[in-house]
Amino acid sequence: MIVLVGFMGAGKSTVGELLAEELGLPFVDTDNLVQKRAGATIPGIFASGGEEAFRSLEREVVAEVLGGHRSVVALGGGAVNDQETRSDLLDALVLYLDTSYGAVNERLGAAADRPMLQLEDPLELFQARHRMYRSAADIVIETDDKDPKHVAMEAAAMAELFESTHLTRVWASVGEEGYPVYVGTDLMARVEYFLPPFDGAELAYVITHPSLAQLSVPVAAALESRGLAAHVGAVPEGESSKSIAAAAVLFDELAKAGAHRSDVVIGVGGGVVTDLAGFVASTYHRGMPVVQVPTSLLGQVDAAVGGKTGVNLEHGKNLVGTIHQPATVICDVRLLQTLPEAELRAGLAEVIKYGFIARPEILDLVAINVDAIFERDEATLSAIVARSVAIKSDIVSRDERELGVRAHLNYGHTFAHAIEHAGWSEGSEGVRHGEAVALGMMAAAHLARELGMIDDGVVDLHRRILDRVGLPTSATLDIHALERAWRHDKKYQGGVRFVLLNGVGAPEAGVRASSAAIATALERMAE
Repeated sequence: MIVLVGFMGAGKSTVGELLAEELGLPFVDTDNLVQKRAGATIPGIFASGGEEAFRSLEREVVAEVLGGHRSVVALGGGAVNDQETRSDLLDALVLYLDTSYGAVNERLGAAADRPMLQLEDPLELFQARHRMYRSAADIVIETDDKDPKHVAMEAAAMAELFESTHLTRVWASVGEEGYPVYVGTDLMARVEYFLPPFDGAELAYVITHPSLAQLSVPVAAALESRGLAAHVGAVPEGESSKSIAAAAVLFDELAKAGAHRSDVVIGVGGGVVTDLAGFVASTYHRGMPVVQVPTSLLGQVDAAVGGKTGVNLEHGKNLVGTIHQPATVICDVRLLQTLPEAELRAGLAEVIKYGFIARPEILDLVAINVDAIFERDEATLSAIVARSVAIKSDIVSRDERELGVRAHLNYGHTFAHAIEHAGWSEGSEGVRHGEAVALGMMAAAHLARELGMIDDGVVDLHRRILDRVGLPTSATLDIHALERAWRHDKKYQGGVRFVLLNGVGAPEAGVRASSAAIATALERMAE
């Protein structure tokens, strides 16, 4: 089902008929069906029963249409406001015909046959619906200064794109308007479709690693096709690039390029790049837009979503940072085809974390599909990334500043960050973040068992699922080294505090534990 949404006057009916003809599909206009069923015009329905009567009939008609045969559907301007309709739209390709308020006024004027335009402040209605359409749409098509045939051809291309890339769009309802996270296959080949409009931008600065420089080529080309000057800055691989020094070099490059607040930063890389790009964008000129293109599983399921940015200090990870939401996130799972297997495993630690804190079915999804994951099956990877993004986006939308439920995302991380700082065993040459998170979750499970919050079965579940994907479940950890690291932890409040489980899917933040309990948990970790 292909559904067109937009404000009255956006051209949904005209474009819809042209699109249906192009695709060889039937066309349905829900406003026409509502009038036919009521035996009255829309103004007549409003006059006799008010908006409530109209919306009730509209909901009934829309449910029938969306549950029917594949068609091109022009949806009434206010239909998306209905929660049941929004749920039904999850199974459709939703295209938002984005039209400026000036263009709407020019097309409709006073329009006596549009009851909602008779409101005291139609601009307020327009702005509210714009946010609603953005959050419901898979793709946004700007229609100003375009004839309906051009818009229909663009919509047809989008429909083909949606089918060929197995595209999923998750809306992160965070910040002033929220932003889309696109998940699919081979999105980099069509990256121009997923970049947001950059109003007033003249320059784009792409931050990446030297080994990923080739990936910046289609991004730069897409930016230049919009008239932006594209600059590329490469930072060395590894955590050493997450530093004040590296950020300072990029600040200097932005200044030399003449970047302004309306220009844009784009991060193309793993978690190091997305964290650094977000930090630079949030601080240069006190805030620039940032687009994230994560190239690792860890980046796609976690680091690039949610707006956390940061750089490391000698005393610990991410001690300097901001919360700065991206304008768009583009997750192309085809980029995972060349990801080293160890990095793929490390990314699965964050996926498994979501299963323990929020959606236990994720644990089954991973366990059942281990072979497909490591064979890099793109449909499986797309499903895992999309579900992970949806879970994180939901949590962050309820608590952007980490004052409540967002703290649950730190499950395993209090141990993990200390492990990364202190080393996870004598003679260790370092540990990947995902490996540290796996060990951190195991340590947290042992500690929760020691405190009587969970039983041995939940501890064993941690061990089984982590073993299944080849992540570490035991290590010799030095409690004194961990305690030294915890003194610099961002969440330290009169002592270290943990996120622990009361059961699978039942996390609790701010849990304190005695040194004796922690020591016992670490002893069990070493067994």
